[in-house]
Amino acid sequence: MEKQQHDESQLAKLQSELEELDKIPLQVNGKEMLASQCYYLGTNPFHILYNTNCPDHLKYRIETIAAKYFPTLP
Repeated sequence: MEKQQHDESQLAKLQSELEELDKIPLQVNGKEMLASQCYYLGTNPFHILYNTNCPDHLKYRIETIAAKYFPTLP
């Protein structure tokens, strides 16, 4: 139970930090998008799925942020 609470706490912190990325303008294929439109966070087990149009620099930022909270990402 304690591990689950730890994971939920880490997930909440991660989501909060990722929400900050939506404040940064992002252009994808000439369209204005939110960073959160480029990825999906899944749980059990924790994983990140990216849309095919997600820029590599955004993937890197997301993975860097996620590694702070979930250092054992596959």
